[in-house]
Order: sequence, then C-alpha cells, then structure tokens
Amino acid sequence: MGDPVGRRQVLTGAGAVLLLTALEGCGAGAGILKTSRKTPAAPHLQLPPLYASTDRITRITVCTRPFRAQGPRLDVEQLGTKTIVHNYGHGGSGWSLSWGSSTIAVQNAMATGERRIAVIGCGALGLTSALLLQRAGADVTIYAKDLPPNVRS
Repeated sequence: MGDPVGRRQVLTGAGAVLLLTALEGCGAGAGILKTSRKTPAAPHLQLPPLYASTDRITRITVCTRPFRAQGPRLDVEQLGTKTIVHNYGHGGSGWSLSWGSSTIAVQNAMATGERRIAVIGCGALGLTSALLLQRAGADVTIYAKDLPPNVRS
C-alpha cells in the first residue's frame, strides 16, 4: 500500500483543479468571442501633414479668467428694485461648467417672475445663460464690451 494522502495534499490538489478549470473557462469564453464576432478593420485615416511654425501665428491673446477660491458665485442679490443673479468666478472651468452653472442661474432668474432679463458679458457663461433664458421664454438683452470672436472665453 502507498503512503496515506494527507488533508493538505487533497486541498492543494482540489485548489489546483479549480484554478485550472476557471482558467480554461476564461480562455474558452475569450476564444468563442474572438472567433464568433468579426470586427471590421478600421479605415486608414489619411491626414495632411501639419505645418506649424512661428511665422504662421496671426495673433496672441492673453487674458485672465476670474477665479474665486470659494468656487463660482451662483447666488441672488437684491439691489434696489433689481434682482442680480451672479454666475461668475469659474476660472478656466467656465467652458466645462457653463451649462450646469447657467441652468442654476436661469432657474434663479426665472423664479423672480421677470421675463425681460439682461445678461452682462458674452463669454461662454453669458452666451449659455442667454440661450437657456431664451429657451425658458425670457426676452434677453446681452450687454458686452467685446463681441465674439473677440471675447476672452
């Protein structure tokens, strides 16, 4: 008779069998997916070469993007008989936050009941706010120092 099989040997052998079975299952599944679904080859994209040199620069614009350490200002202020809805201080994130911030500003403005609304500035936030206000039924006038494409955002 041979040596008796110990408990550790049985558990080690069972663990190895389970591991191999699992790995075979993964391989079989992956093989089925690869062979049963043909993906068309991506078309080869032909782009013209980019000619970049300093003599091709037509204009350099430098500007500041007002940033507030406390975060963007999105509150409502009463000044005499006028209601001011603030929507500024986003820094360089104005483009990416414009739709969400402007939605909040528009909700605040429309809650006043006023439908003739002025937007000061026509950068990303101003234009987004004006568009959303128009969609909400407001009569919008934009006041701005510069007009696109000469705005800084």
